[in-house]
Amino acid sequence: MRRRKDGSMFSVVKYIFFFFNVLIWLLGCGVLAMGIWMQVNKGPYVAILPSHSFLSATALCITVGAIILIVGFCGCCGALVESQCMLVAYFVFVFVIFGLEVAITVLGFSNKDQIRSTAEQELTYSIEHVTSPRIEKTHQEGVLAMIDTIQHDLQCCGMNNYTDWYTIGNLSKGDSIPSSCCIYKEENCGKSTSLRYYKRGCLKEIEYWFLQNMYVLGIVALLVGVVQISAMVAAVALFCCLRKDDYL
Repeated sequence: MRRRKDGSMFSVVKYIFFFFNVLIWLLGCGVLAMGIWMQVNKGPYVAILPSHSFLSATALCITVGAIILIVGFCGCCGALVESQCMLVAYFVFVFVIFGLEVAITVLGFSNKDQIRSTAEQELTYSIEHVTSPRIEKTHQEGVLAMIDTIQHDLQCCGMNNYTDWYTIGNLSKGDSIPSSCCIYKEENCGKSTSLRYYKRGCLKEIEYWFLQNMYVLGIVALLVGVVQISAMVAAVALFCCLRKDDYL
């Protein structure tokens, strides 16, 4: 005869775990829906790293949304239906994701020079991509939207400075560079003199942004790790209670 769990600590953990994973499932639905919407609308969402199409914002949103959706579903069903298989699947999913996050963090810190080199290559490729007449216009718009966001938010221009738009992008001096390079957003400011452009290059500004936000990124990563470990512990606790009940 199975032990009655209603009103016990098991029920408290079970329903807290269930509602927590309902939120995870809803988050997955939202991210997946955003990815599908971006896929339908294309345009400015196609590129994050232009030379790696599988790392587009659309592909990442759909992939991440689907994974979160599956994890949340396993957690909800495992808790509500009291399914040991679902709880095991949930634990495995979260454990693998946690392991990948740790591995990416370690690789990131141990390969800082390589990451910088990759960022430099991608910025160079982006500028060439935007100004090349051989590239499909939709992809050019997507890359330009990404560059505009970086240049506007970080108040920078080009990879090292504004002249990259002429040397790397092969623009002539009479051509217009992106208006996001302009300090003052005026009409035709992309054809202004160099005095009206941001002097700093975006590569150094991106590095500086990461250094400035290292503590924030670290705290966020720590909180995410604590939540994931807590979720795994809760899944194991529920699994053990259900397993124990099977032998009562």
